[in-house]
Amino acid sequence: MKILLINHFPLQGSGSGVYVANIAKSLEQKGHELCIIMPENTTEIIDIDNVKIHPVFFKREEIIEGQLDFNFPCMDPHPRSSFLFDEMTEEQIKQYEMAFRVAIEEELEEFKPDVIHSQHIWIISGILKDYNIPYIITSHGAEFITYKKTDTFDNYGNNAVEGCKKIIAISDHNIEEIKEKFSKAKDKITFIKNGYNSQDFFIEDIKKQDILKKFSINQEFDKIVLFVGRISKMKGLDVLLKATKTYETEKTLTLIVGEGEFRKELDILKEELGLKNIVFLGSKRHKDLRLLYNIADVLVLPSRREALPLVAIEALACGTPAIVTNLFGMDNIINKDVGLIFDMDDEKMLARSIQLILDRKVIFERDKLAKYAKVNYSQEILSDKLLKLYEEIRGN
Repeated sequence: MKILLINHFPLQGSGSGVYVANIAKSLEQKGHELCIIMPENTTEIIDIDNVKIHPVFFKREEIIEGQLDFNFPCMDPHPRSSFLFDEMTEEQIKQYEMAFRVAIEEELEEFKPDVIHSQHIWIISGILKDYNIPYIITSHGAEFITYKKTDTFDNYGNNAVEGCKKIIAISDHNIEEIKEKFSKAKDKITFIKNGYNSQDFFIEDIKKQDILKKFSINQEFDKIVLFVGRISKMKGLDVLLKATKTYETEKTLTLIVGEGEFRKELDILKEELGLKNIVFLGSKRHKDLRLLYNIADVLVLPSRREALPLVAIEALACGTPAIVTNLFGMDNIINKDVGLIFDMDDEKMLARSIQLILDRKVIFERDKLAKYAKVNYSQEILSDKLLKLYEEIRGN
C-alpha cells in the first residue's frame, strides 16, 4: 500500500513528529511505501530508510530556496520555533495553506497514495477535504490549545472532521476534547494508542559513569533523575527545579534533555535555588536517548498538559520508571506497577515521589517495565491496527 503521512511539525521536537517517524519506519519494514510531508526550517533532516521525505521549508536561521519568510507555526512552542498559530496574520495563513497545497498536489501526482494519514484536526487536515483521496486524522490534542484561544481556525477543523473517514484519538481525554469541540466527529472516532519503536528503545547493560563521560560529565553520580521533552512552561520544568532543591545531593544528578524558549527562565531559577547538579544536554537523537533512559533511576514529566507522552513509554521500554502529573488520561499509561503520579504543580509531592524511588523505598523491576511497554505500546503491534484502518477506508 502507498501511504502519505502529513504533519504540521517536523519529525523531531514534537510528539506528533516522532509518532509519524515511528509509523513510517514500522510500515516500511512491513513492505509498504511511505511519503512524509512536513514543515522544516533546516536542511539537516533525519533520514528514514526507503521513505520519501517532502519538506515544506520555513525561515529560521538557514537560507533555503523556496522557504516561506516566517518560521513554522506551532500550537505549543517547538524547540526550533516559538511562533504560534494564533500569532499568524491572515496573509501568513494563506501562504501556509498554499505551500502545503502545492506539496500535497505534487505527491498526489508523483507518489499517488492509496490513503493519507494526517496529524491534528487542523489546517492541513482541513484542506485535504478538497482532494479525492480517503484520509484519516490522528488528533494529538495540541490543536485544542489554540482552539481555546481563537476561532480563526474553526473552519479548517470543521472541514477536516467532515472530510475524513476516521479520527484516531490517543487517550480518553483526547476523545472527550474531540467530542466537545466537534459534534459531528462522534461517529468517526476510534482509539489507537501511540506506539514506540522497540528497535530504538530497549534495556542495555551499561555503566552510568561511562555514559556520563560520553556527555562530558566527569563527576561521579550514584543517582540520576531525567527529564526529556520541550523546554516550555507547559512542561512544568520550574516545578522539577523546585523539587530538585529538596532531593539534590552531591551524588544525585538531574539531566534535562531538550530545547525551547523557557531555558533562560530555568537558568535564572537554577541560580536562585542554588542548584549544583543540574545539566542541560540539549536535544538528543534516539541512540543517545536510549543510553540516557538506561542509566536514569527515574524519568520525571511534571507537565501541565499532555496527551500521551511517548517519552514515558520509551523510558519504560528501557526499564526506567516514570513519575507524571495527575492529568486526566495519564493513567492510561502510568499506574502503580510502572511509576508514580503526583499532583500537578506540587513540587513537595514531586520531591517526595522522586525520593521514594531514589531511596529504593519503591522498587520497580526493569524487565517488567520493558515488558509492559512492549506488550502495550510497541509500534509493530499498533501498526497492524493502523493498516487495518487504512484498508477499511481505502475500500469505502
